[in-house]
Amino acid sequence: MKNLDTKFPKRALSVLMASATTLALIGCGGTGQDDQTPSTSSTQFSGVAIDGALARATVYLDSNNNATRDPWEDYAFTDNDGYYSYNPKTNTDYCASSAPASEKIYCLKSSRSFSNVVVRVDGGYDLLTGEPFLGQMSRRIELEESTSSVDSVVSPLTTLMTNVESNDDRSNVLNALRISENDLDVNYLDSDGTGSVNSSLLNTALKVHKTVTVLSDRLNDNYEELNNEVGTMNDPSSEVYRSLAQELTANSDTGLDNILRDTQALTRIMDNSESVLRDLYEQKELDLPADLGSSESPDQFTRVVNITSNIPNIVNRLIDPISTIDTGGAQGRARALETFVIKSVNEGRNDDSSIDNAVNFFTNEANTTLVDALTSALSGERGDLSALLNNDFSGSDFDSEEEINQASRLDDSAQPLSLLAGSTLKVSDLDLGSAPNDLKDAEVEFYFTGDTDAISGQFTSCVKFIDGASTDGTLGEGNSRGELVNGYWSMLGASSDNRSSFSVLLTIEFLGATYQAILKPNGTATIANTEYERIRFDFDGEIKNWYSVDGLTTTEIVPTSNKDCETRLPSRVGI
Repeated sequence: MKNLDTKFPKRALSVLMASATTLALIGCGGTGQDDQTPSTSSTQFSGVAIDGALARATVYLDSNNNATRDPWEDYAFTDNDGYYSYNPKTNTDYCASSAPASEKIYCLKSSRSFSNVVVRVDGGYDLLTGEPFLGQMSRRIELEESTSSVDSVVSPLTTLMTNVESNDDRSNVLNALRISENDLDVNYLDSDGTGSVNSSLLNTALKVHKTVTVLSDRLNDNYEELNNEVGTMNDPSSEVYRSLAQELTANSDTGLDNILRDTQALTRIMDNSESVLRDLYEQKELDLPADLGSSESPDQFTRVVNITSNIPNIVNRLIDPISTIDTGGAQGRARALETFVIKSVNEGRNDDSSIDNAVNFFTNEANTTLVDALTSALSGERGDLSALLNNDFSGSDFDSEEEINQASRLDDSAQPLSLLAGSTLKVSDLDLGSAPNDLKDAEVEFYFTGDTDAISGQFTSCVKFIDGASTDGTLGEGNSRGELVNGYWSMLGASSDNRSSFSVLLTIEFLGATYQAILKPNGTATIANTEYERIRFDFDGEIKNWYSVDGLTTTEIVPTSNKDCETRLPSRVGI
């Protein structure tokens, strides 16, 4: 496992490119079961990861099904369309011997021998919502000895089936979902290869994953050692999926919607999931927090299950399973749903009236015109959740189509990024902390390379991170005056006919580890009489606005060392 140091690499990449949250590199631990002996042949795993399609997600072969990538487990990333190893839209084989290094990162191959293996997907960006993907998805793949290639869909529907072993139980879960075995292989975002959306499967998949997302987050808030301790899962979602599948198996005739609306069923799912997490904590000899489902900490599931029980009705209102919708329509509806999910995830343990307002807004039939206006405004490249997430979904700023349109689209001052190759972009955090012992100074300067009209290429960046420094010149642990970081860039949705984009995907390579991030223009702002371009930066699930005085400028010299970076990014706090 390549584990990030607790000093600069761990803090600066996360804080500097997102927020003050530290990150831990995925991968660790495991029981060692199903250890495989490398063979002389290899199997190519290809497919697509969809909730919406997931770009730049990590996809790996979880051979021991412990919901984290162990050091020996093969992995790759999904491309701009959510595919790995092979993209049928562009007819690109990322595993071909002639594929360049920038494409090899999407190739998932293994020389190990498997009778079955779980393909698991973490992180990345949901192309329907434009937001970071929360949680995990998976699919169990059965392999023959002579298998040389496997192609599969990984979705919330396949994730439910990962730990369902008997044929009877599989039939029960499928019956509860009201789908067939063949539906597990359908890319419901492109069901006929020409962009047709299967609204029924999309409806079901979103209900499942968004329910799991909100429930998992409540557990994640309490069990903070997950993904920080060797041998623990990345997050609780794999266990919540397992518990949901058990509930569906036992009550298949009840149907998915009724189970997801039932707060008692949701509480059982939480209890069963928490029990597994507590066993894991005890196994790892970690300090156990209060049991959310016991007298030790009573009623800690009440709020989250009450919130979550509204998801089926909201999804049904936004995505009619028997209606025809196109990709644009699916995008606007998925973004509207994501607003509710993000609000629910960010609520923490306190009541948030805007969540209840959002439930009423989406489910009250009197709001049909306004809901339709919202989904329409959120469609397309200018649809944006940033302002909407801070809206309380009530009052005079949300009672007309005009107000809703203003709250859910990028300002006209936000312009798409284009002609990145040969350009430099410097962004800064305007918070400089306070003297004498809490000075801050965080800046990044990107240098994009490639052909003049390229829509993808490589980049070099200088990263400066100072946090909690003192006026006596003491930087403090984990700080740096300048660090050279490299990677690849790609303009999401751009093509030879349209070489601009509101989203630039970044693959960041640092100290042998690889990370994914996304850059988005977010309009202009005047602060202290200075006009800035706002740049939204999403990294490791964190979202932060950075500010640029000059925007894109022509690159004069690309730095080649940390010392060059220190020169390029002088201190703004006098140390």
